Amino acid sequence: MPRPSKPVPPDTLGGRIRAARENLRFSLAQVAGDRYSTSLISQIERNRVEPSHDSLLYLSEKLRLPFMELEQLARQQREAESEVQQYRRYEEIMEEVNEARARRDYTRALKLLESLSFAHIPLALRWRLASLRGQCYFDLRRFVLAQKDFMVAVAEKPETVPEEQRLEEMILHLRLAATYRELGQLDEALEEYQLALEMMDSTTSLIYVAETHWGISLIASELANRPKNGAICPVEQARQLRIALEHASNASILYRSVGQKQREALLLCQIGLIKKAQGNMAEAREQLRAVLDKWQNRLEEPAENPEESQRERKEWANLVSVVACSLACIELEEKHYDEALRYIKQAQAAGQMSYRIRQAEAAMTLGRILEAMDKYNPQAQQAFREAINALAPTDRLAARVRAHDLLGRHLLKIGETEAGERELDHARYLANLASGGHTPTLTPEGELVE
Repeated sequence: MPRPSKPVPPDTLGGRIRAARENLRFSLAQVAGDRYSTSLISQIERNRVEPSHDSLLYLSEKLRLPFMELEQLARQQREAESEVQQYRRYEEIMEEVNEARARRDYTRALKLLESLSFAHIPLALRWRLASLRGQCYFDLRRFVLAQKDFMVAVAEKPETVPEEQRLEEMILHLRLAATYRELGQLDEALEEYQLALEMMDSTTSLIYVAETHWGISLIASELANRPKNGAICPVEQARQLRIALEHASNASILYRSVGQKQREALLLCQIGLIKKAQGNMAEAREQLRAVLDKWQNRLEEPAENPEESQRERKEWANLVSVVACSLACIELEEKHYDEALRYIKQAQAAGQMSYRIRQAEAAMTLGRILEAMDKYNPQAQQAFREAINALAPTDRLAARVRAHDLLGRHLLKIGETEAGERELDHARYLANLASGGHTPTLTPEGELVE
């Protein structure tokens, strides 16, 4: 028994030709005649072969079809096939990018995407590629460029995303939230975190859930100290600190449940700082000291696997620097300057093994301690400038604003008014740059409008 023919869409070239042949009750052999093989006509009807110009003329006459109609269908088929090939090529690029990111080869991942032109990307893939390129910029801490791509992705994303792409959509909003936070745009960051949280369900990885709670906690902590109408409202501050503590506790529990000990420790540090802000100074100090002792000892242990431990040690050093710096701030607030200096030296030593942001945070805290001890101490100004220099090549605009603001206020205190105003002006400029994000638009050709 012959196998039934595979259905061919009637609005395609092959479908139109087959329908005409069957309506005329012609066999494949009758259509082929002496000029073509029945196999060729069959493949044309199944859209397996693109007919030549002469073949289209022949078929239009043989089947009494308008030539212009067949030519238009042939053109549509070529365009559809070209789009399918493009789609496959871009999906292959996306797979290669994700493999590079999994190897932490972020430079290679970005190189695969950096020169992409949105004009040549199929619409269904445009938002996904913009989001992925934004994540590559985010991996490399290039937050301004990351924000632009993320905002393009949000603008280009369809209202209803296919089920299999929901995870990508959630990660897009989660990374955009973190980018807003790094650039000091707290309200926008909070909105994106809450949106990401709404997209999560029982199938979502706990790592993403914990990251979201952590981000909301950090924002609430900063909002607690944001003045309104020139002053901090105690009631609003207490409310924001309660929110910060709730989300930090949730994140800590989630990280513990998946065995992320370093992240759990960082959350314990965050919880300690929230308790300090709530007035529980002794409890905060005790909690932070316990974390510091544990991870300082870990950092000093000899390496077993040099390649693996180099990456781990950088993260351990990051943790030690964060906690030591936090303890230094507590002792500074209590005017225990010798203790504060001891902790900040520990933070600086660990920061040298970690990231620029840790080196800068330690330098800013050192400057504050030295200024509190003697505002005319030139080493205080030097420390603030070291922080500025460490952050200058980075996109960490919120931290850069803080460094210039600290230096500017310090210079005003010691009577260097003109230099101090210059630093404060630069801080304001960076703050405006950070908050000046807009929704990018695309030209009809698909190019980004700055």
